Amino acid sequence: MPKFTAAQSAATSTNVSFKRCISAEELVGIFKGKVDWHIWLPHLSVFFTELPAVMIQRLMNENGLTLKHLSDIYETLPSILQGGTFETMRNETMGKSFQ
Repeated sequence: MPKFTAAQSAATSTNVSFKRCISAEELVGIFKGKVDWHIWLPHLSVFFTELPAVMIQRLMNENGLTLKHLSDIYETLPSILQGGTFETMRNETMGKSFQ
């Protein structure tokens, strides 16, 4: 069993540059539609553009999230906050099952 969950690792990595910290539960809640994401724009930008693909994939696997869960949030972000790791993941998996 890992020392930290994927959500904890992702939240910690996402929080590095910010005073206000998103929790692992809030991060997962955003993708499950249970937490309002609008106050977390800078954190989501870091999540989608800078986190390694393996960390994003592990977060998805451990929390029952699909590429669609993440894409639904990603597509609503201003275009300036899109790109990087997640965009590459989406492009590479277009038309494939991403579990």
